[in-house]
Amino acid sequence: MSVLAELVGETVIDREAKMTTVADLVQGIGTGGVVGLYFSAHWCPPCRAFTPELAEFYKKFRETDAGRKMDIVFVSSDKDEDSFKEYLNEMPWKAMVYADRDRKAKLSKKFKVQGIPTLVFIEAETGKLVTAKGREGVGSDPGGKEFPWHPKPFSEIIRGELLRGEDTVQSDEALSGKVKGFYFSAHWCPPCRSFTPELAKTYEKVKAAGKNFEIVFVSSDRSDDTFKNYYKTMPWLSVPYGDARIEHLSSYFEVEGIPMLVLVDENNDVITANGRSILEKDKEGERYPWIPAAVEEIGMDNASNLNESACLFLFTNGNTTMQESALDLLRDVATAYKAEQKASLESDNELPPLFFCYEGGSAESVEIAISLRAFVKVEDEEPCLVLFDIPEERKYTLSGKDINKDAIQKLVEQFKTGTLEFEQLDM
Repeated sequence: MSVLAELVGETVIDREAKMTTVADLVQGIGTGGVVGLYFSAHWCPPCRAFTPELAEFYKKFRETDAGRKMDIVFVSSDKDEDSFKEYLNEMPWKAMVYADRDRKAKLSKKFKVQGIPTLVFIEAETGKLVTAKGREGVGSDPGGKEFPWHPKPFSEIIRGELLRGEDTVQSDEALSGKVKGFYFSAHWCPPCRSFTPELAKTYEKVKAAGKNFEIVFVSSDRSDDTFKNYYKTMPWLSVPYGDARIEHLSSYFEVEGIPMLVLVDENNDVITANGRSILEKDKEGERYPWIPAAVEEIGMDNASNLNESACLFLFTNGNTTMQESALDLLRDVATAYKAEQKASLESDNELPPLFFCYEGGSAESVEIAISLRAFVKVEDEEPCLVLFDIPEERKYTLSGKDINKDAIQKLVEQFKTGTLEFEQLDM
């Protein structure tokens, strides 16, 4: 069985209910071909808006030499087969067989699909990811001139002149070897105007301490004059107003709202996208360079992680002994897993991210834990350990009396090998 057949099944279906083998599909686009996996559903308004745009692109691009080496397979998130068939009728490409829900779930997890519509392009022969941003490619390059939209390295995206006050400087000279914050903001945004002066104070303190740190303003202002007046309040660098890099950086860092501060290390790897929350808690910059710990107390600065990946959460339920021992219980296994997961990114057997955290004693941490306990339906009032996976709607609970280092190690090993016996998480 080919790699693509393992991903989408051995046959695909078109809107006339005609079945085609995946082997024939791959043969049809030839050596070096790519396949787009279109995650979509009829009940989703943005999907219904994007599908006609994608269909127009598909029909025109398929008439070109490059386009004949491309095809698309619809991966449905429809709620029933009748809706799937109705929606497929609008599409000129083929689809995964609707009944294969388990395969669809595995495909969504493999490509980290967290929302629809999502268009992922992969190599037809190897299954290797080409780009997860096909939707953006169709929107910005409807003629397919740069297809298949291989992602540019960060160093290439940011390369060029930056503003330093009224002067300019080359990005390589200004940013090379530094920890960097990319500050997505705009004057029209009230939370941005509130955060900017606080961020400026922290920036000045970090710089005064001799740290190798820089911030780059990435503007969402609506006019050049507004941008210039807002930038005058900032002591750091900026991408020029209207520069194409603004859109590229927003896409690269998946910016969905402002203000947003993305912290990036010396090697251009993302430290965290939650820089705003982190620096609001560290106004003196004492935690520079803000590398997340292997185990974290849950708080507003990291709570978004709960929705993005599997999480191993220690509910202490006000038990001070458990709170004091939380780091000791979790640190070794968390450190080892994170190192192994990072190394796996370069292999064909990538481990899924796993966020290790616990309920601390602060009012903020307790409040989040109470809400989370209700959400994942943990009825035990005693301390307990829950490995839950919101994207996959599943959980596993270890009661307080069973919590020890050996049990935690065993649980994580079973998660890693896919042998952990989860129960359904009712959403």
